[in-house]
Amino acid sequence: MTNTIYLVRHGQTNWNILGKTQGHGNSNLTEKGINQAKDLAESMIKYPIDYIYSSDLGRAVETAEIIANKFDKEVITTPALREMGFGEWEGLLIKEIQENYADIYKTWRNQPHLAEIPGGETLQIIKERTDKFLQELNEKYDGKHIVLVTHSVTARVILLSVLNSAMENIYRINQGNTALNVIEFRDYGPVVIKMNDTSHIKVNQKLENSALE
Repeated sequence: MTNTIYLVRHGQTNWNILGKTQGHGNSNLTEKGINQAKDLAESMIKYPIDYIYSSDLGRAVETAEIIANKFDKEVITTPALREMGFGEWEGLLIKEIQENYADIYKTWRNQPHLAEIPGGETLQIIKERTDKFLQELNEKYDGKHIVLVTHSVTARVILLSVLNSAMENIYRINQGNTALNVIEFRDYGPVVIKMNDTSHIKVNQKLENSALE
């Protein structure tokens, strides 16, 4: 196994600005989000990309298509790269979650690996589906350069998993919009080459109103 994975979070969305929890729900990229994706695509032209996979959620597909256009590649969509399902929290502001799900939110903030959101997924579920997907990629390809466009929680889970770190450390990794992470799968295991690189964004402003900040 000698594949190189370019793990990317989608660009800024309307719900990112509003501070709404997205999960499996969807919100289109903002104009800034589109420009972030274009800047990322331009910065990645130095990489010999072979394949581009994306979550099948709209905001990730939009981002992936912008990258794919730069490389003249097709986007392969898969639910394996979807964001964590937040169930009843989807579409809600953090303030609303704090008011209506106080105990669960406290667990999510302090012991995220133990949180069970009504109607949603757990971090362990995300780990299992992304571990399986990466294993399948590494069995299918060898020596390839593969872009994976995904979401904030999912990207963090993948990074924690390849680092053999516990899911409770989810908050110790940041993932900005269109953050680029590079992971090399070598014969002796995965090596993280780059993490949360947003240097391609020309005008960057951090948002701190999501359930993960």
